Amino acid sequence: MKKLLITMLILLLAAGAVFAASGCEPGEEEEEFDEAALVAVDNYIREMTGALADSTLRADLQGWSREYYEDDDPPFYYDEERRQWLKEHQAELQELRQSHLEGSDFPGPEEIADWEIVVIRGEREWMLYGEEVIGALDSLDALYEEMMAVIDAIIGSAGELDVPQSERVLELLEKIDPVVEEARAALYR
Repeated sequence: MKKLLITMLILLLAAGAVFAASGCEPGEEEEEFDEAALVAVDNYIREMTGALADSTLRADLQGWSREYYEDDDPPFYYDEERRQWLKEHQAELQELRQSHLEGSDFPGPEEIADWEIVVIRGEREWMLYGEEVIGALDSLDALYEEMMAVIDAIIGSAGELDVPQSERVLELLEKIDPVVEEARAALYR
């Protein structure tokens, strides 16, 4: 992340030097970019994708129990301890989301939509477009909402899921990696 910030700062300074050298008219103003907003989005995506893809969360969602000799097919049953762990995951995810999205530096969608930022990481360079970042944030938000709903369903049913609820858990588990990869790809190509 420090490399990203240093690279962004170098790009901003280089752009200023190019404009000064090219003889931009004094009346022309370079559009200002809120670097803190990019850092806030970067931190949120990095931390939320890590939390949603956490192996212990995945294990707790997959941690249903069965009667001896039963198949591994739905419906699932979650014991009290596992439900408590899921409640803890849920609280951590909610706190993480709230702390980032309510932060003063987190930009609104209108600001992000205007982004066209050159990003350099190592020897790779690409253009970061705000619309792609908005798409990644929307996908991440949808995964978060679905995770909250699934955990609520597990807790609300005292851990005894019917077949449709059990299949919803399996579908969620299959969605996690693709959504996390998509969200990360928006900033880390």
